[in-house]
Amino acid sequence: MDVFRIEPSGPQWNLLKAHGYKVLLSAEEPSALIDYVLTLTRGRGAVIRFDADGGVRELRVGALDDPELEG
Repeated sequence: MDVFRIEPSGPQWNLLKAHGYKVLLSAEEPSALIDYVLTLTRGRGAVIRFDADGGVRELRVGALDDPELEG
């Protein structure tokens, strides 16, 4: 599963590959970055980390590789 990070950068948000911290894309809205992750991973599962008041949080997006969830 791919891991990404979203961080604020002035008036914009940056999407980074979590293990390289290379900026992949910047956008005005974090939702555009989430959509981009789904495009990059072709809908496969991914984790997006971001800072929140309570600490680092994770958002899991895309298809999960859990056999119990399959029909």
